[in-house]
Amino acid sequence: MPKKEKMAKTPLSDEEQLLLFQQKLLAEEEMAKKKERLLSQFLKDKLAKEEHNSALNLNKINTQWRTVLREVKTRELHKDIEILSQTFERVVDCKDNVIKNLEEKHFLRLHLENIVEDLWRKFQDVLKNYTDATEDRKAAFETLQVKDEKSSKEIEVQMKKIQKLQDAITISKGKIMIHSRESEDENRYIRNDKELVLVQLRKLKAQRTQARAASQKNLVRLTLESNATLKALRKIVDKGEKILKLAEICRKFETEEEKVLPFYSSVLTPKEQEGIQENNLEELTEELTKVMVDYIGMENFWKRYNKVKLEQLSLQHRRAQLLDINGKLREMLKQYLDGISVSDEVLSQLNPLFIVNYQSNLPQPLSIRIAHP
Repeated sequence: MPKKEKMAKTPLSDEEQLLLFQQKLLAEEEMAKKKERLLSQFLKDKLAKEEHNSALNLNKINTQWRTVLREVKTRELHKDIEILSQTFERVVDCKDNVIKNLEEKHFLRLHLENIVEDLWRKFQDVLKNYTDATEDRKAAFETLQVKDEKSSKEIEVQMKKIQKLQDAITISKGKIMIHSRESEDENRYIRNDKELVLVQLRKLKAQRTQARAASQKNLVRLTLESNATLKALRKIVDKGEKILKLAEICRKFETEEEKVLPFYSSVLTPKEQEGIQENNLEELTEELTKVMVDYIGMENFWKRYNKVKLEQLSLQHRRAQLLDINGKLREMLKQYLDGISVSDEVLSQLNPLFIVNYQSNLPQPLSIRIAHP
């Protein structure tokens, strides 16, 4: 025992460990195969039992199902047999009735055949008697037939004539229709022309009324304009009279020079005046020249007016100069008065009494030139 324990405790080499591992694997594989065989055998046995039980159950179900089907089928067959028996009885009854009817018809047919034979014999006798009696009538019928053929030919000829007459009638009707259409067209054109003439007449009447209204309006407007023109002319006349009165009043205030030479002469030389006239003629248009011709008589008036306007402008300019001079003189007077009085305010401002190097601190007065008109 101690030797075995010592051997067991001794460590194994790699090859021995590999062999032990392979043995374990083989043992495990054997166990697994054994388990698989047992399991497969168990499953096969169980499958065989299940198949046996299923076969038994299937046989039982089939037997029960067959019994049910047999019962259902027997019921259906009983019903079919009853229906067939009823139909067979009906068919037999129908055939019996048909047989009876056929026998009755056969007897009736025999009876009718006998009657027909008797009637045929009587008909032959009557026909023979009729042919013997109607030979003359037959000959007359043949002659009538010949006459009928002739008359039919004549009727055909007459029908052709009638057809020709009908064709002529249709042609004449067509011509009549054409003439009637043409006449209707002409009448329609005439009616249209009449309507157009009536429309034009209405338009002319409307234009005449409009022209009358327009002429009436023009007459009223002309009357109003003439009245307005007369009023404007009266105003112009009044204005002219007023201007003449003012001219008479202003005549009193004219100087001797203005009385002697009322219209000033131009300061330009004749050459300068000719150059200005040429430039004005180049700039003027025909319409403006026509208008200027109507106002040639106003030239002296405009000269006087321009002279007065120039004098007015000169006086206004002179007045502005005098106002400017007056303001400057007032300013100088104020400065002078401020220079005479002594105060802090005066000393703080420009003062003519402060003289340094013979010069005052006041600005030098401007030289004043008085322009004479």
